[in-house]
Amino acid sequence: MFFPDAPVLHVYSGIVQKENIWISGNRIAYVGPDEPLISENTEVCRLKANQIMVPAYIEPHAHPFLVYNPLSLGRYLTEKGTMISVNDNSFALAHLSGEQMEQFVHELNQAGGHSWLWWAYFENQHPSTAALEKWLKQPFVMQGGELSHWLPLKLGAQDLKDKLFAVRRSGKRMEAHLPGSSLNTLNLFAASGMTGDHESMTPRDVIHRLNLGYYTAIRNSSIRPDLPVIMSGLARHPGLDLSKLMLTNDGASLPFLHHATHAAMIRQTMDCGISMADAYRMATLNPAVYYHIDDLFGSITPGRIADINILESLEEPEPTSVLFEGKWLVRNGKQVTKAADLDLTGYFNQAERRYLPEDLPLCQTVSIGLELQNSVITRPYPFDPVSPLSDDECLLTYICRLTGAVLNTRIRNFAHSLQALGSTYSASGDILIIGRDRAAMHAAYQEIRHGFQGITAQFDGTDAFSFSLDLLGVMSTRSMDALSPKAEQFLQAMKRTASLLTIRSSVCFS
Repeated sequence: MFFPDAPVLHVYSGIVQKENIWISGNRIAYVGPDEPLISENTEVCRLKANQIMVPAYIEPHAHPFLVYNPLSLGRYLTEKGTMISVNDNSFALAHLSGEQMEQFVHELNQAGGHSWLWWAYFENQHPSTAALEKWLKQPFVMQGGELSHWLPLKLGAQDLKDKLFAVRRSGKRMEAHLPGSSLNTLNLFAASGMTGDHESMTPRDVIHRLNLGYYTAIRNSSIRPDLPVIMSGLARHPGLDLSKLMLTNDGASLPFLHHATHAAMIRQTMDCGISMADAYRMATLNPAVYYHIDDLFGSITPGRIADINILESLEEPEPTSVLFEGKWLVRNGKQVTKAADLDLTGYFNQAERRYLPEDLPLCQTVSIGLELQNSVITRPYPFDPVSPLSDDECLLTYICRLTGAVLNTRIRNFAHSLQALGSTYSASGDILIIGRDRAAMHAAYQEIRHGFQGITAQFDGTDAFSFSLDLLGVMSTRSMDALSPKAEQFLQAMKRTASLLTIRSSVCFS
């Protein structure tokens, strides 16, 4: 494949320059003024006026088990220009053995259409240090993390120390999860070997992390859409070195994800006053350098994988053509190659429910409830178990899927007129029943106990909602285009019944 006289954004220099680009197989073979020997088998591709080539975008911090699944998310991102993602493995770790996870990753990459890379979660007792070390040896594993609990680290918990040293010995990166952390905590984690963090909420947070040597991913997610505020603040610091900044949507909810692609984040970053070259580097070269994969990704240079976006202009970062591993996936706005299918039900099928109690016990078991402070933070609050619900309270029942254990409490500032919401969608795969009407809550629970996987809700006497999630009750096999309208419908229904604190996000989709 040969692109003659093609404008290229060189991310190492920040210069746009016309080049002759040769591609052989899945690699970039040459970038420069010379022309190859052209045969009848050479595909000559001439860019239209004003079009420009940029490297594929890289998502450095993906959560792929959130209503959508890794396959549907990866392929959606590729069509939007993000062809490489580094993914959280914690959900899969809870449901698959080490051998199953390796087979799943192999089949996922065989299906193609995206490059899925992974991290190694290690904060809980599972996996063991030996299992963690085995996973870290895999070439598709980029880092350990994300580590959030500072107290065990400060107290010197031996299991955690062993795992930290295992990651250090592997030479892989280590990511922290440090929202609102003090400089002392940031120092503690940096001294323990943490190399990156994605929880900055202000420009000052970013500068503190940069000063301590952290790579810092700036979020535009459904829970924390901080990117515009942060970038506007950083733009007021001319001369600030931005080479350790990256862009992430941090597992954005499905309706919001359309506004949090890397193309959208690059555009927002430029709109905030960051230079064009720096904005594109944050989505390409910077994450590639951070993960030590810049010999494969992150630039249009010889020897790299031929993952290339073709834009109509640098002011519009969403590509109209996508070249993945040297083959057209999207050309002139139309998908031209359909990647192979992968049956995910063999890995994530029916959630365990044989231990669930026959009936939903709604007697109060604790007198400490959960109060939503905002869309991220919850606080405990005391309540009288025999008192009637206040206008801003709902009953909340948690049922452990593996043991049938039940916890009843209350939640404040979630919804004011919700009759019942039943959900198998949770990080652990356990069941949540929330509402103000006990009979409706019983009905929602029985629907789940008899096999329904997903979200069911009753908002008033006539307004009902049901959303099936056929993969362990947490993900769907449907495409992103098929899922989006249903997710939007649910969020709009929740907005009509939710308190002001939960308008922006919900328990099920953020």
